[in-house]
Amino acid sequence: MDVYLNRTLELGQKVPYGASDFRLQVSQHTYHVGNPSRSGASFPVKLKAAVYCGETEVLNLVAEVQPATKAQDMGYRFKYQAGIGPHEPDHILAYMGSNPQADPVGELTFTAVGAYLQDEDVQVAYEHQRRGIATAMYQQAEALTGKQFLSRAGDVLTVDGAAFWASPDRPFGVDALYSQPRRLLWINLADLMAAPLKELPKVVFDADRFTRSATGQRCIEMANEGAGPRVGLQEARIRGLVARGNEGRVESFVTDPHAAPKLMRSVSCGDTPPTLALSNPRGLPDPSIAPPLAALTEDSREEVLQFIGRHLHAIADLNAMEVLHPRLRALSRQRQVHHEPGDPGTIERALEVRRVQCISVMTNMLEVEAEFRASQM
Repeated sequence: MDVYLNRTLELGQKVPYGASDFRLQVSQHTYHVGNPSRSGASFPVKLKAAVYCGETEVLNLVAEVQPATKAQDMGYRFKYQAGIGPHEPDHILAYMGSNPQADPVGELTFTAVGAYLQDEDVQVAYEHQRRGIATAMYQQAEALTGKQFLSRAGDVLTVDGAAFWASPDRPFGVDALYSQPRRLLWINLADLMAAPLKELPKVVFDADRFTRSATGQRCIEMANEGAGPRVGLQEARIRGLVARGNEGRVESFVTDPHAAPKLMRSVSCGDTPPTLALSNPRGLPDPSIAPPLAALTEDSREEVLQFIGRHLHAIADLNAMEVLHPRLRALSRQRQVHHEPGDPGTIERALEVRRVQCISVMTNMLEVEAEFRASQM
């Protein structure tokens, strides 16, 4: 039996059915996923482990959504207050700053009902609303109790309460109808980004360099000879470029000011020279092109290099996880064909070798650029 590798992340607490053969700690970094329901938005996830189940021949990368940090980043702190009696509700109190003796600016009252939590009341002072405090209090309650709130969507609520529970990207609670966590999603490994969507560098191609390149010349020839004008111009559009010329003939390409930006979300450091992995403005992977660093404008290239420097180790971990697929295929064949147990430790060693290789490649990119800039001064 060959390995079936489900190259997805399970956002939640579940692990594959069957006895797990081994667990791999794949990364300690926080990654981000484009939110399909909100263009330009992303949410953080933390990889828990890669869990391989020999019984089902399935590898799952298990991750969980990180609590929203908006309120914490703004200086709010939270305190748990247990009910006095067995039938008294519990409370989560929100404070501005670290002084728990001050008056709370928010309060969540809740009780445990079987395997779930039920909110009784939530209040946030008017001047502190719209800062993620209510969301953070619900998440604090779930983290402390190990239980989740039952959805209030569809109940008779205030206008604000109904909108709060109807949010499509609510990071807490379960839908009562299906009893499934709302944060339980399946995404491709390629959807992971090393930083929030708004921090990803915008990739702009060097139109002059493209015009002079072999690819650019081929696009010009295809457009002018009529053999495949659509194909030639489409290759340029993929890069955010448009054709310019006279009397219906293409002579060069320039940057299209109306083209949607492409975002650099990772670096592919394989056996070939490193290339950039791109995504569209919604955060979804864009496999149409994987350009080398030299194909970008000077400003765009500098922005990409600064991004690589800030997230070097997180990007290296993303690259290293690409070796899981071929290594597990080899391990599966060893078990099924040769009836040998195999050594899962080889996969951990392969991950570490790939991490070191990626860090070396990207560090060299940064050093070469620094030397080039020094020579220009």
